[in-house]
Amino acid sequence: MAIPARRIDTLQTVELAEGIEIHLRVAGPYLRFLAWFIDLLSKGALIAVYALLIGMTGPVFGGNVSSGFFLLGYFLILWFYHVLFEVSKSGATLGKKAMGLRVVNEAGGPVTMGQSMIRNFIRFFEMIIPIVPLLAFFHPRFQRLGDLAAGTLVVYSRARLDPMMPGPPPLSSVPVNVTLTREEEAAIMAFRDRSGGWSEGRQAELGNHLASITGMDDTKGVNQVLGMANWLEARR
Repeated sequence: MAIPARRIDTLQTVELAEGIEIHLRVAGPYLRFLAWFIDLLSKGALIAVYALLIGMTGPVFGGNVSSGFFLLGYFLILWFYHVLFEVSKSGATLGKKAMGLRVVNEAGGPVTMGQSMIRNFIRFFEMIIPIVPLLAFFHPRFQRLGDLAAGTLVVYSRARLDPMMPGPPPLSSVPVNVTLTREEEAAIMAFRDRSGGWSEGRQAELGNHLASITGMDDTKGVNQVLGMANWLEARR
């Protein structure tokens, strides 16, 4: 009997404000390696162009000064190449952009300067001990040591915003047998109007706040609120 192959790429579900869920497709090691290789070539090209420019200024500044400028530029390219690209709007280096990847925090948002510097500072230690980056193969989200320390993920650029299930079908109408304040009526109507964009868990969580009115909680409470909203709407 054949054993199903283990998925190389996985979906990471993150719940944002108002219960909207976003599915981040975590990038596997193959595309990350290709992105790393493209970045390696890109950095090499930048360093080569910079060395050429420094070489042209050698007769002007002298050999020692030119060598100092070259070492400074070499360090800045190696260090800030990843950081500047990762904190940009795209969140991706040239290699990651070519592979359709980007770096995000664990909540799916853009990385901060601090997070990017941490993950790339640790990269140098990973290069000293080559076996360390290979540990990412055994992590369920393929996070290397720098990602774990910085709280970052490498994901596909196009995060999929899934429209939430509208939840349990509302009852046609549920009479409201208690006296409601204007604020409570507004809360019930707002719940109905906005619940279609919430996850089921978020619906239940917010519906439980109205349990004192509905007398129910969880899924039954959600149904009750939606039915009461329909009844209130019909009376307007």
